[in-house]
Amino acid sequence: MVVPHGTKINSILITAPSWVGDAVMATPAFRCVRENFPEAKISLLLRPFVKGVLEGAPWFDEWIEFDQKEKHKQPGKYLALIRKLRKEQFDLGIILPNSLSSALVAWLAGIKHRVGYNRDARSWLLTSGVERFKEKGKFQPTYMTDYYLRLCASAGCEIRSRELELFTSRENLEKVDKLFSRYRVSRNKPIFLINPGASFGSSKGWTVEGFARTAELLHKELDCHVLLATAPEERGIATQIEKAAGGEILNLTPEHITLDLLKALIKKASMLITVDSGPRHIAVAFRKPVVVLMGPTDPRYTQTSQEIGRVIRERVDCAPCHLKECPKDHRCMEWIKPEKVVEACKELMAKVAIAR
Repeated sequence: MVVPHGTKINSILITAPSWVGDAVMATPAFRCVRENFPEAKISLLLRPFVKGVLEGAPWFDEWIEFDQKEKHKQPGKYLALIRKLRKEQFDLGIILPNSLSSALVAWLAGIKHRVGYNRDARSWLLTSGVERFKEKGKFQPTYMTDYYLRLCASAGCEIRSRELELFTSRENLEKVDKLFSRYRVSRNKPIFLINPGASFGSSKGWTVEGFARTAELLHKELDCHVLLATAPEERGIATQIEKAAGGEILNLTPEHITLDLLKALIKKASMLITVDSGPRHIAVAFRKPVVVLMGPTDPRYTQTSQEIGRVIRERVDCAPCHLKECPKDHRCMEWIKPEKVVEACKELMAKVAIAR
C-alpha cells in the first residue's frame, strides 16, 4: 500500500491515459478513486483532446489540460503547469500512463505519495512502483481496465466495479436527433454507424473498399441505415469511403463530429462497426453492440465480458506486432472480408434481439 495507514488524503492528482480508448478503459479507476476518497479534492491531468470523451464525468473537482508531447515546444506552459501543481500540494498522485514524462511531472510537482508502474526507467520517480505481471519472463498482456485498477488497489482503494462508464449531455443527444431528421434517418430501422479512423497509426486501419462494400451489403441484405462518422481531421478517408460506397452510406463527417458528439451518435445507433480504436470502448461503455476489425494488436489488452460484440481477426504469422505502420503487406487487416463483417453484424443483431 502506497499510503501509510491513517494518512489523511486531502488532494489527489490523477494523470489520465494519453489515448481515447485507454481513457475510456480507465473510467472504472477514476470512479474507484472517487468512491474511496469521497471528501478529497480530485484533479485530473489530461491531454486536451481526451477531455471530450470524459466530459460529464462526476468524479473530478478540477480538469487540468496539458499535452506533455508539446512541452519542448511550449516550455513556458510546462513550467507554469509544474508551478501550479506544486502550489496544490497534492497528497497522492496516481499515474496511469507508463511514460517517464508523466512520472516526472508528479515528481517535479512534489506530490507526497506517487504510485505508478515501474516502467521506462522511472522507478526512482515513484514512492511506490508497481510491477507488471509477467509470463515466461515477458510482460503479460492485461486488460487495461484491470491494469489501471491494480494501481488503485496499490493506493489502498477497494475495487467495487470494473464496468466502463461514460456520460452524454442532453444537448448532444438533441444534436444527434436533429442530424437524424436532416438526413432522414428513421429510428424504426437498424442504424449501423461506421467509424473507420484509428489515431494510433495506419496499421489499425481497414481498406476503403472494405468499408464501402460492407455498407453495400448491409443495404442489400437488411432494411437499414448506414452512417459514416470520423473525426474532422479524418475527412479524407470518409470522403473516399462515401464515393466508393456509391450512395449506400450517409457521411456525417462534414457535420464536424467532435468526441462528445460521437459519444451521443454511438449511444443513439443500433450498432457500431469500427477498428480497434477509441470508439469501440465508447460502445462498450454504453452497452452498444460493436463489430471490431482487429489486426496488429493483442486482443488481451482490450477484451472484456462487458462488450456486446464480435471481434474479427485473421490468423497471420506476424500479428500481433503493435507497430503503428505495417512494414509488410498489412495482411492482418487486408485479409478481412466485408462478407465476414456483415455476417458478424447479422449474428450480433440476432443475439441482441434474443437477449432482449
